[in-house]
Amino acid sequence: MKLRRAVVGIILAFSATGVVAANENANAYQEVYTQQDKQERQIQTILNSEFISEEDSELLKQKVTEINQAEEKANRQTLKTLIAEEQQDFSAVKKRVAKNEKLVIQTEQEELLKKITELETKSKEKFIAKKDRQQLTELKEEAQLASNSTIITIRELTRTVSELAEQMENNQVLITETVKELAELNKSSEALAKQKYISSSEKEELAADRKENATYLEQAENLQAITERKSSSQSLVTRLQTKQTESAEDFDAHEKKATEFIQTARSLVANGDLTSDEQAKLEDVLTTLDDSLKMKNYQPGDLAKNSQTLQTTYDEFLEKSNERIAEAKKKAEKEAAERAKKEAEEQAAREKEAQAEAARQQAAVEQTTNANDSATPTLVGDWHQAPAGYKYLKVESGKTYGQVKNPGNFSLITEAEAANYSPGHGNGSAKQ
Repeated sequence: MKLRRAVVGIILAFSATGVVAANENANAYQEVYTQQDKQERQIQTILNSEFISEEDSELLKQKVTEINQAEEKANRQTLKTLIAEEQQDFSAVKKRVAKNEKLVIQTEQEELLKKITELETKSKEKFIAKKDRQQLTELKEEAQLASNSTIITIRELTRTVSELAEQMENNQVLITETVKELAELNKSSEALAKQKYISSSEKEELAADRKENATYLEQAENLQAITERKSSSQSLVTRLQTKQTESAEDFDAHEKKATEFIQTARSLVANGDLTSDEQAKLEDVLTTLDDSLKMKNYQPGDLAKNSQTLQTTYDEFLEKSNERIAEAKKKAEKEAAERAKKEAEEQAAREKEAQAEAARQQAAVEQTTNANDSATPTLVGDWHQAPAGYKYLKVESGKTYGQVKNPGNFSLITEAEAANYSPGHGNGSAKQ
């Protein structure tokens, strides 16, 4: 610190007595000035306090000014007296400032506790975030212990409580809105579950999702958890709504044709000329398309895709079947023609043989007739004796005889012809 002008003057005044004396006086004055500088800084600090009254502020400023003016002309003792008076006034002012600060702290602490009480009432409402309640509990404990804290601490707590009140309100609004959105999602989910193209497993998935949503509808206190729940539920409903729309388009465009085509393809399996491998493959494609119609393992577009697969497979196997059928028909026609030719030939041979047999029979009849005409039976009593070289034939029994009573009931045949029959036993109308 530089020596003040008064100190320089003192040094010059004592120059005649020697350097040592001047330095001693200078040091003494310097101690006074150093003390005052330190006290002025303390005074300036309290002058900046919000708790100092205007009267006290003017008092201290007046004391500082008075000493500053006296520094140029007053001696050291006078300065020390003025500084002591300033110190006394400063001490009195500090006490009054401390008292004022304590009163303000008490007042603001009471206001802080009042706000906390109001916020506690608010915290009992529905859909208050759990973390906000926990923070409020912690702030209440701090506020109750803040009697001996500084005003900065009290005001920091008050600011934090105000921020918490705003945060609690905002989180409550967000949770409430999210709960409403969950309720709307459940309505959408219920309506979606009644749609035609929602599978059983998807209905179960929607029901489980609604049940989980319902756990938040009456009481929710974790904004992050309910936000994640809403996001998950929304994702599920949106995905299945999209699938329902795409499925409806797929079925509207392909269901009728697919149903009819399945019957056509099954007819090919039943009536076509397919190998066992071809039948198995076509049955597999048929089953896949049929499953799509029943929405089994179905995804939008499967009906169109599987119908096309069946069409391609059907066309390929139908062509092969037709080729085999045509070949088989051609072969059958050839075999039929050969059989017809053979049958015709056999029929012609049979007819020829029949004609020959008829001719032989006619010749035999003629021979028999001629023989009958040349051979006359001999009558011996009541018996007619067959001519030499002949036998009587009983046509009904196929038996031959040498003598008969009534030749009109028998045919006369040669013994050569009789060899084809067996001799009959004698009776009252025929004997050997």
